[in-house]
Amino acid sequence: MATPDPDTFSTEISDADQHYYESVDAFTRHLDPAYRRTIRWADVDGRKKLLIGDRLFKMIPNPTFDPIARPGTLAEYFQGKNHAGADAATLIGELEPIRPEYQNRDRRVATLDEQGISTVLLLPTLALGVEELLHDDPPALHAAFRAFNSWVDEDWGFNRDGRIVAPAVMTLVDPVEAEKDLAWVIEHGARAIAFRPAPVVGPSGSRSPADAAHDRFWAMAAEAGLLVAYHAADSGYAYQAANWGERTHFTGYKESPFTEILSLNIERPVFDTMAALVAHGLFDRHPTLRVATVELGSGWVRELLRRMAISYGKSPQAFQRDPVEAFREHVWVAPFQEDHLDELVGLIGADHVLFGSDWPHPEGVAEPRSFLSLLDGMAPDTVRRIMSDNLKGLLSVA
Repeated sequence: MATPDPDTFSTEISDADQHYYESVDAFTRHLDPAYRRTIRWADVDGRKKLLIGDRLFKMIPNPTFDPIARPGTLAEYFQGKNHAGADAATLIGELEPIRPEYQNRDRRVATLDEQGISTVLLLPTLALGVEELLHDDPPALHAAFRAFNSWVDEDWGFNRDGRIVAPAVMTLVDPVEAEKDLAWVIEHGARAIAFRPAPVVGPSGSRSPADAAHDRFWAMAAEAGLLVAYHAADSGYAYQAANWGERTHFTGYKESPFTEILSLNIERPVFDTMAALVAHGLFDRHPTLRVATVELGSGWVRELLRRMAISYGKSPQAFQRDPVEAFREHVWVAPFQEDHLDELVGLIGADHVLFGSDWPHPEGVAEPRSFLSLLDGMAPDTVRRIMSDNLKGLLSVA
């Protein structure tokens, strides 16, 4: 079968992974004054930096996003084609002033029209690193996310017209407060919620997201028909590198061969998180929940399903049902452009594969529709599902 032509493909596409760049007041505009020291801007060596609690936010070198890298400039780097060994800054090249469509909803809708995109899951950038710096202070963390979600709804809308679905960013660190936060975002029209792939870490220790302490939360999410999106973030896995003698922090661009080989910031956290959701019975207790993994690739899926199958074969009595089938029923996966899409379709079925461009991030696709060229040889119905229908179905968008 011929490769779909991005210029002639007639179906409007649905993108499960686009991003905004947060305005400088995204966390502070609606922040409870009692927590004004939770998130602050400071001048550090002549540059505007963000303080989370009393710690410097290091995940993003320039948290004002102005200037910013052009979309797609690191695509070949993440495809493993950096044969000259250039560093990320060299590959990114000259930065540009921030574009209006990165921070303005009307301009973004116009850009979606130009890209031929009907529906987009629009996700944060900076907010993905906040929980790791605040999980030891649950009241402050919940206050920060409440303020942020108010900003998301005000500037972007959780779901105003089906074009932009902006997930509310959630934490489970305090189960009671998490339920209050979820009730608020549901009341304000949320169609999706977003988490980092990680255990629930708090002052008294860690637990699984599928712990029974969170059952009321998941029941509320299931009843509301929300899509649960796990997105690449600072998952707190730097400690694993530290256990092997490395002192690193999550920056988004890999510099350590060890952390890159182990994929401590991408494949390892989502592998562990999906294993926990299935093994700890989340989908058995909440059979209508739907989970999407976004900007986490698909390289981990084959090994996870292999391990699940072996575990089930050894101890079927430990599971309420086949864990591989539970995964295939409840989880949707957005692969990276460098992944083997035909293999993923064979593992979980075309109905559970999502297209995500990661636009406008430098590691994403420069032109979202160019992703069609990666679907060479697939049947038109399969292409339509991946590029359009699957996400719309998850979001209940006509």
